[in-house]
Amino acid sequence: MSYLLKDNLKKYFLIFKVLIIILLLFLFYNGFINYLGSKYLFTVFSIINIYLIFFSFRKKAFFFETFFGILLFLGFWFKFTIIISFTDGIFKEGVGNFDYSPENFDYALIISSIGILPLIIIGHLREIIFYYPSKINLTNTKNNFFFNNRKNILLIFFIFIILISSLNGYFKVYQKGLIPPQEINFFLSGSIKWLLLFGLSSISCILIFLEVKYFKKIFNLTIFIFLFENFLSSLSMISRGMIFNSLSIIYGIYKFSKKTERFMNIKFFIKMIMVCGVLFYMSVILVNEIRAKYFYVGKSRVDTLNKVNLNEDKKFFNFTNHNSEFFYIAINRWVGIDAIFAVSQNKDKLGESLLREALKEKSQKKLPTFYERTFYLNDNAIDMNKNIKGNTLTGIIAFLFYSGSLIFLFTSMLILMIFANILEFISFKVSGKNLIFCSLIGQIVAFRFIHFGYLPNQSYLLFGSIFLTIFAVYVFNIFIKK
Repeated sequence: MSYLLKDNLKKYFLIFKVLIIILLLFLFYNGFINYLGSKYLFTVFSIINIYLIFFSFRKKAFFFETFFGILLFLGFWFKFTIIISFTDGIFKEGVGNFDYSPENFDYALIISSIGILPLIIIGHLREIIFYYPSKINLTNTKNNFFFNNRKNILLIFFIFIILISSLNGYFKVYQKGLIPPQEINFFLSGSIKWLLLFGLSSISCILIFLEVKYFKKIFNLTIFIFLFENFLSSLSMISRGMIFNSLSIIYGIYKFSKKTERFMNIKFFIKMIMVCGVLFYMSVILVNEIRAKYFYVGKSRVDTLNKVNLNEDKKFFNFTNHNSEFFYIAINRWVGIDAIFAVSQNKDKLGESLLREALKEKSQKKLPTFYERTFYLNDNAIDMNKNIKGNTLTGIIAFLFYSGSLIFLFTSMLILMIFANILEFISFKVSGKNLIFCSLIGQIVAFRFIHFGYLPNQSYLLFGSIFLTIFAVYVFNIFIKK
């Protein structure tokens, strides 16, 4: 972001980067002295992950590399180091029968490192073969449908956002952890789910792109609508993941502004990030309140509450409990190292047959998932209501290690990294160089990979939706030029 700063402010950005490095070294030092296994392996694991952060934000990074790199860092090194250094050392999101022995800690770090390296390797090879241009030139033709009808389009989109979110909230078509109370037409439910997950956000990306292209600016109203959509969609899905789509679009706007040299204003970005942060915090608090009616009164309070008695009235959180829950999620809810512990502990179960069996998993509303049943995580699936279905996820690295082969894990990750980068580059080519849309697509794929594991054979639904979305954007670009 240094290009947005005036020369007299760039020193503060440099100070910020130095502080980040100091923080990483501080965490490394504490992790090093508290790690029970091989200090050498922990050092190698730390070097790979710390390098991953700088790799993720290098100038030639694709958006997928940035988001997947951040999620890997948070789910593996950050989470692991924080827990062994500053808590009781117990991983609370499910590690099966992991025995916390130094030998098994070492083995888990080896698996994690081998799973992370392909992202870095493919990223550096990819930037030699294909990459985004350093500058993007946009045509300024103003005689088009969007230019003449921008306000009406925004109004219709705003109403559409409220309509879709309200329909989902009322009929509970798609809410995280809840089974729909009634059967809904597949096409209708699929459309609503797609719109809430990234369809509406894709429309936001197009609208923002067109404003930059034809007006050379982004209007405050458009920013409000896009953040409002993310906020309302998250509430409708009772999801605490508003921040993912929001930040991917904001980061796409930043990269786009750098390559087009338009609306380069640090105040604009600071204001947008601050509003996003406030809405995200509010969304987490409100979702926690809603979830308390269905699931539990704060996962961070499980140690004191144990299982919740559903017959008791659940009181709303106070401010202290809200913050406690927020910080618990910020440390513990990243998917990654926990699943490696659970899977690697059970070497006798691993193999090609287990992987094939996992790929055949079918939805079973009243039973724990394949992962939970196989690796002794049944206690994580508390049956509190017939319409509740919470799933513990493995992430792509732990899932691929069902094979028990480090070579298979490494090779498969190489292939997936190539696929993800090509998919993002295709979205760039067919969207008319819309980097904002590319950023959203890169984040969606990264999010799917990091949360992989449940019903893997249905991944075609998500990636089919992504391809259809890319095609729809391509068709729209042809229309808008007429």
